[in-house]
Amino acid sequence: MMSSDRLGQVENLLSRYRKQLSGKELALTTTPDEDKERIKQQIIDLKAQILPYEQEYWELISQQSESIEISEQQAEVVVAEIVNQVGKIEVSSSSYPDEVLNLLKEIRDKLNQPGKSAAAKLKGVISSIPPFVGISYEAELDTEDFLRKNFPTFIKLMPGIIKKKQLS
Repeated sequence: MMSSDRLGQVENLLSRYRKQLSGKELALTTTPDEDKERIKQQIIDLKAQILPYEQEYWELISQQSESIEISEQQAEVVVAEIVNQVGKIEVSSSSYPDEVLNLLKEIRDKLNQPGKSAAAKLKGVISSIPPFVGISYEAELDTEDFLRKNFPTFIKLMPGIIKKKQLS
């Protein structure tokens, strides 16, 4: 129960930080040139403040991944999406650093292993996300935006799974 309580707290903090970040990014588009550097620095500072909470969020989910209930049907859709998107990302690899590409390939390889159910494979992917967060921040890649853009079904599935887990 304690990790579920903490997960809720971390989600709340991330939501607040992301709203602040969104506001700063929006302000950057309308700010006079003389103020842009100050706002860019504020954006960098906010991203640095978000990182530990984003890592903690995915670590908490990873810790609970084995006991999370995922239907085979849901998992098959998400697994197919991830495998497909990693293939697309590989083709356009110039836009992502090698560390990110290597981790994505590892995730894809886990998903392509025979003999496991899609739900079991997806739980393995969930446990791979915490290292991805660290690598993506080193590469100045916005993890939340990257996951939403490339793995939307996975991101949409997570809150429902987490809420079910918190209720049980």
